[in-house]
Amino acid sequence: MLVPSKFTKLEESTIFKMRTILAKGQQGENVAQLLAKTKKNFQDASEFLSALDILFFLGYLNVQDDGVIEYA
Repeated sequence: MLVPSKFTKLEESTIFKMRTILAKGQQGENVAQLLAKTKKNFQDASEFLSALDILFFLGYLNVQDDGVIEYA
């Protein structure tokens, strides 16, 4: 996870990029659809998954067994 520092700009941090998932995500879509929709905002899939993990642990979303995302 990238955090803002004197070497990492806020816009490059994972914390900043999590807002992309919250802003563009829609109820009922799966992880692959969300990645396709937001991939230009992330360097790679691992950065996307890191942001998704953080949102999950914070309770902002839940991923069902079939990959469908529910937002809190």
